Amino acid sequence: MKMSLEAYLQIEGIPGETLSEGYENWIELQDFDLSASQTASATSTSAGGATSGRAYMSDMLVRKAVDNATPKLHEACCSGKHFKQVSVHLFRAGDPKVKYLEIKLEEVIISSFSLTGNGDQDNSFPREALQK
Repeated sequence: MKMSLEAYLQIEGIPGETLSEGYENWIELQDFDLSASQTASATSTSAGGATSGRAYMSDMLVRKAVDNATPKLHEACCSGKHFKQVSVHLFRAGDPKVKYLEIKLEEVIISSFSLTGNGDQDNSFPREALQK
């Protein structure tokens, strides 16, 4: 069974077009990617386990449809604007919807902005990708 993604992004000073109750003016996301990696060594510690290095956090990538936030997001990327906090909330679809994950990022800059369109897809409305 395929479940749809219901995810919202809040960036101070950049309103979106979401009308969902409690998330009015947040930015609706189509998808996102956030990953972490840990380097492990085969070398054993005195306790007998493998050693590990420092964790590496990737930039968070979000994709969304073009909306009223698009120009401000582009401007923020080009100017290197810092945001004190950015929030992403994820929900399970259904009634009532259930928030199952909340991601809070601090001291955020938008490091990449990409606007794309593809007329070959059923939904050919342009979308954008942002990295934080």
